Amino acid sequence: MFDADAAVNWRKWQAFALKSHDGYPFTAPVASFAPNAFGLYDMHGNAWEWVADWHADDYYANSPLEDPQGPASGTVRVRRGGSWHTWPFYARAAFRNWNTPETRYTLLGMRLLRELGEP
Repeated sequence: MFDADAAVNWRKWQAFALKSHDGYPFTAPVASFAPNAFGLYDMHGNAWEWVADWHADDYYANSPLEDPQGPASGTVRVRRGGSWHTWPFYARAAFRNWNTPETRYTLLGMRLLRELGEP
């Protein structure tokens, strides 16, 4: 999150920075911190993560309860997890935000997945 290490680069916003230090002024290198209970690294707060879902404000009101996939089409894609420059409230996988697919900036990334075959 936006902490004291990042605040030195954003003087206008220093009053809003968390008092903690993570040692990185921007994104942290992959696996800099312990994994979550599922063994996944960097799920919250390092970079907003693009997901495959299209976004619709009313989608969850009518979606399936299990594994909702998002609408079939749309104009903006979902992003999750917050970034190093967001408030703690956004730094959770359940928080959904959106951007156009053409959006590119330092707070937004993607997660690459490699599935291993059966041993």
